[in-house]
Amino acid sequence: MVTDWSVEIAPLIEAAAKKLGQKLSIQNIRRLSGGAINQNFLVELSDHQGASLKWVLRRGQSLPIPGSLGRAAEYAMVAHADTIGMTVAKPVALLDTQTASASIFKWCEGQTDGRALLSELAAESAEALGRLTQSLGAELGKLHGQAWSAQAEKVLTDVLGKRPACGFSASIDLLKKSFARVRTPKAYLTEAFHHCIHESEQIFKARGRVSEPASISHNDFRLGNLMIAPKNAQLTAVLDWEFTGWGDPLADIGWLTAPCWRFGGRGIVAGFGEVEELLAGYESTTEDGAMHQRLKERVAQELDFWQRYAHLRWAIIAAQQGERAVSGDSEALELLLTGAMVATILEPTLGHYWGNVPKTTLQSPGGIESELDRLLAEAGLHLKVHLASHLSGPQRYSALMSANAIRLARGGLRLAQPNLVASITSDSEKTMLAKKELAADLAVWNFRG
Repeated sequence: MVTDWSVEIAPLIEAAAKKLGQKLSIQNIRRLSGGAINQNFLVELSDHQGASLKWVLRRGQSLPIPGSLGRAAEYAMVAHADTIGMTVAKPVALLDTQTASASIFKWCEGQTDGRALLSELAAESAEALGRLTQSLGAELGKLHGQAWSAQAEKVLTDVLGKRPACGFSASIDLLKKSFARVRTPKAYLTEAFHHCIHESEQIFKARGRVSEPASISHNDFRLGNLMIAPKNAQLTAVLDWEFTGWGDPLADIGWLTAPCWRFGGRGIVAGFGEVEELLAGYESTTEDGAMHQRLKERVAQELDFWQRYAHLRWAIIAAQQGERAVSGDSEALELLLTGAMVATILEPTLGHYWGNVPKTTLQSPGGIESELDRLLAEAGLHLKVHLASHLSGPQRYSALMSANAIRLARGGLRLAQPNLVASITSDSEKTMLAKKELAADLAVWNFRG
């Protein structure tokens, strides 16, 4: 079924135009891909003189992720980023009432699909990619600047809360609060969390428990939330500010360089850049040379930890996504599939802490299960080969997503029935259970049929 979004979106656009005192005619409304937390719509308009303009309307979908910013708070954050000279989509209007909550920004040309971007950027020269990487560093340098953070402390208190005295502790506290909001975490997610917290305590102790005051952290600064024009390898906008909060600058740097956000690219920074180039761009916006030197030293010593932190935080968010799925909701399947990703997101992190990644073998289905498996296999092939090939855009994505869910169901049918343990008390027993759960979930996720 093709949804006529104009029925829902047009009244919001008309309300925004009225609020701005403009006479605008809607020419087209199209939902944009991506956005598991928020829905984004491209709205093409013309003014009373016939001039064309494009807006992006942003609104929440399904249940919100605990701890994420609402429409008004995120809008205020983007407005602040615009004020300090960051490359963002210009704020246009905010609608935040009991009946409607949406934010509107000017459209920016570019690409956000991570894998597609890497493919297109592969044709660019090393110099062009170096300049792009430096521009990302400059954006982070502006955001993390102590002067701008001090200003934000005054004007964004209602959005971000009081500025913590310790940036390192603020980022670790974010991790703790996020994990506490997962209702039923997998045993291996709990293991990863405790290992990461223990490692953070060791790092903080080795540093003499010294940290700079917290700076603003985007907390989702990665390929996929960066609008880039691939033809000239130029950043056109930093997007998706719903996770912004106080934290440590290395949280953003670790997130941008984490393997889970490289989309298969070889470059450490977002799959295409190098850390030295990122830090060079960062330094271009920093007046305090001593502070930047300290940052470089910390990157050399702690980057691996902050990348593990990134994998754990992403796994926690994925688990929250799965838990907020509402049966029958149009977004439910996508959220459940995101929740199923937790094992593969945590695989490198737990491999580091455990020294190995446990494996298990799926069994061939028998009896009734084999009949069900064949039916599912044919349904998956029909969706993937016969249906998706005739579709485009969101419909094709939905068909492939459904085929992926069927693949996971077929993998689940091949799992051996677990041996139930009456009571688990010791740490070694908890670790053993966590390893079994991880091995099972990885086997299902990696099943290809």
